[in-house]
Amino acid sequence: MNASTQQSNRDAALHILSLWGLDSHQKDQLLSDYDNVLAVLSIHDSLVRIFDFDEERACQWPTKKNKQFSGATAVEVMLGGDCERVRSYLRYHVFNA
Repeated sequence: MNASTQQSNRDAALHILSLWGLDSHQKDQLLSDYDNVLAVLSIHDSLVRIFDFDEERACQWPTKKNKQFSGATAVEVMLGGDCERVRSYLRYHVFNA
């Protein structure tokens, strides 16, 4: 993947994190690892599909408490270093709904 594509993906992920209401420190923390950039894009794509392309609902979900994550929000799980857990959980629901 070339540098231009990586920057484009990072910009898109940054926009998504803004829609989720994250502050600049949280955005920097999540996007410091390129794997997390890809995870954010995948998570958002899954949410948009799950919520039948309702962008507003898709952007609210990451900041709501979730029993699947022991009462934590998806954002809290991601900031705790486990973006893959959130991504996998959502991808399962996209393909097994």
